[in-house]
Amino acid sequence: MQIIELQYFPTIYLIKTLLNQTNTVFPLYERFRKMSFQNRMIIPAANGLTTLSVPLRGGRDNKDLLKGVRIDNSQRWQVRHWRTISAAYKRSPWFEFYEPSLQPLYEREYELLYEWNLDVLKWVLAQLKGETVLAIALEPGEHPVVQGLTVPDMKPSNFNKEPFCRDLPVYAQVFQDRLGFQCNMSIADLIFNEGNKGRHLLQYAMR
Repeated sequence: MQIIELQYFPTIYLIKTLLNQTNTVFPLYERFRKMSFQNRMIIPAANGLTTLSVPLRGGRDNKDLLKGVRIDNSQRWQVRHWRTISAAYKRSPWFEFYEPSLQPLYEREYELLYEWNLDVLKWVLAQLKGETVLAIALEPGEHPVVQGLTVPDMKPSNFNKEPFCRDLPVYAQVFQDRLGFQCNMSIADLIFNEGNKGRHLLQYAMR
């Protein structure tokens, strides 16, 4: 069992960790942490690394527990995010294949951040054939606490550098010719560029 952070379209580092677990628990009794990936994803786009952030009620200084963090849907963020994702990956080998199953998530309104993150993660694991059992803990005593790998606080200044890139797969990216290879992006980058090979690349990287 692994206790780990629930992220928005998680980093490759986190997904690699999840695929190596039989059970994963997300502690929603902790407070929201700004500058974390709980409401952000980063992808390589035409103009460089692009951050997509889910707007929250209370703003970036939100101090609510994760189970109560609410999304500010007045900002039409899903429309903007989907347009950015579509523009960044329309030339990727697998975007058209995954678009029909992913786009409906961006058309459904969510009130709670953790519910949105959980549905996105379920979509990711379905594409990668991940078999880890997911569970949420609303209170500290709901699931046994076990020791294991702790996902670091991956800020923009260091999230794609060592140690996060160590033993992660290298693969072809849409804008690699102008940006160079960018490691530890959102798992969406690996899925749209490598498709059903993504799971194999992650398993190979686990060795």
